[in-house]
Amino acid sequence: MAWLRDIDRWFVTSVLPYADNYRAYARKLTSDEADAEDLVQEAYAKVLGVPDWKRLEAPERFVLTIIRNLAYERFRRAKVVGIRQIGVLEMDALADPSPDAYAVTSAREELDRVLAALDRLPEQCRKVLTLRKMHGLSPGQIAVRLNLSVSTVEKHLAKGLKLLTKALAASDGRSFAKRSSSWVKRAIKTETR
Repeated sequence: MAWLRDIDRWFVTSVLPYADNYRAYARKLTSDEADAEDLVQEAYAKVLGVPDWKRLEAPERFVLTIIRNLAYERFRRAKVVGIRQIGVLEMDALADPSPDAYAVTSAREELDRVLAALDRLPEQCRKVLTLRKMHGLSPGQIAVRLNLSVSTVEKHLAKGLKLLTKALAASDGRSFAKRSSSWVKRAIKTETR
């Protein structure tokens, strides 16, 4: 098979193994065996015409997208389209619930910031916060595990959360000014009477 080009080898190993999936998807869109086969063959021709085929990370999804787009194009040009086919196309137009690349990257950066801020906390606060927020233990369970009183655990939780909030606000460029709310003022007045 020395006469095969690189793209031919790639096509045979990365695209053709999913031929049954392509045909099933095309049949779902067209409800006709012959039209489905035409869509698949047309998609193959388009894939083989892609200049940067080596950069395709998911060839199967790429071919399925081409098939869907070709079906849209045919339905748009058709004089009469079956109700069932319109329903299938509308279902495909629903938004993908998975997060986009920006959301994933943003969440990873946020997680890195939180973990870095958590590492800078005093040791006992870090342990208590990790056990409470990441492992879901109650203050009583944390107290038993760390051989502390529940009151001490709650104080470490409060201190750790305050320090963590300050650190995250500072890394965002926001100021974390201590705000004096009305209920705090009323509590102080009540205690001094």
